[in-house]
Amino acid sequence: MESTAQRDRFAELLDAAAQVSEQGELHGLLESLVDIAMGLTGARYGALGVVGSHGFLVDFIHRGVDGETAAAIGHLPLGLGVLGSITRGESVRIDNIADHPDSSGMPDGHPEMNSFLGVPLRTRNEIFGNIYLTEKPGGFTAEDQATIETLSLIAGSAVANVRIHRRLREAAVAEDRARIARDVHDDIIQDLFAVGLALQGLADTAPDQDLSEVIRTQVERVDDCITSLRQFIFNLRQPVAHTRDLEIEVTELVEELAEPYSADVEVSVDAMADGFSNDVADAVLHIIKEATSNALRHSDSPVVRVLVTGGFNNLSVSVIDHGSGFDANREHSGMGLTNLQQRAQDVGAELAVKSSGNGTVVTLVLPLS
Repeated sequence: MESTAQRDRFAELLDAAAQVSEQGELHGLLESLVDIAMGLTGARYGALGVVGSHGFLVDFIHRGVDGETAAAIGHLPLGLGVLGSITRGESVRIDNIADHPDSSGMPDGHPEMNSFLGVPLRTRNEIFGNIYLTEKPGGFTAEDQATIETLSLIAGSAVANVRIHRRLREAAVAEDRARIARDVHDDIIQDLFAVGLALQGLADTAPDQDLSEVIRTQVERVDDCITSLRQFIFNLRQPVAHTRDLEIEVTELVEELAEPYSADVEVSVDAMADGFSNDVADAVLHIIKEATSNALRHSDSPVVRVLVTGGFNNLSVSVIDHGSGFDANREHSGMGLTNLQQRAQDVGAELAVKSSGNGTVVTLVLPLS
């Protein structure tokens, strides 16, 4: 009987390996992995957390918890407590989560969970994420752990393969796009930047406040034209089925915006950049454009930082400067706050503006449906 059960488990694992390897899209692969791991072990709940470069979770895919319960729990895990212990690279198998030395308790509204199996998911020499399984009747066995560790090795190779193919597609598209972008950049966008800078100078020295406001409005229109041109260039050579890569687009946008200014810009996109719709990607780019332009024009900060974090459930966009700041509760003509607030409202984003004598932080959280 034991050998028959072992053969059945091995057959299940081979079938699971085939299912994982067939996935050509990263998010679908991760969802399948959670479902397969639950099926192989009999776990009631399953999840996969993707680890960012800072060590915290940037995405969290879960199964078994209904939408109403998930909403009551609130924000997704950051990867602390028992979940964080797996990031050290070792599997964790326990009969009662509360008995683990790193346990920090469950948030209000969280389903009761006792037995736990956590396995790191590696791609080559880095930990890409962690597989979490809970609530198996009778607890998880050593065989369960060995099975999920084997599945994790297979999945790690599949994740690496998907990422390599995505980068190859991006490289092929980028080659054509870069050639066209150089021509348009040299002939049109540079001229528009020069016009915008000249208008900005006129607005700053105009003796009449009304005239100054009219000129600033035209500067914003020039900026919009530049953004539209850049988007047109980006879309010109893309295959219809190509998904957007936020890291490439955000970096190019911010570098373009910063070109006429002396401030250094730092860009960090620590997010799952696959598969975002055009509407979502456009919304993020518009929001970054408004906030970054505002910081470059008005903060006098030597450094402007643009951070994009999150995953398939939400994106957080932060633009940070270290300038003189301003009173965020007062109206400020020409600061672009009205446009930023409207952009956020249009896409259902939550906007927060914090400013002091040490600088300004603009943060938007964009929920993804």
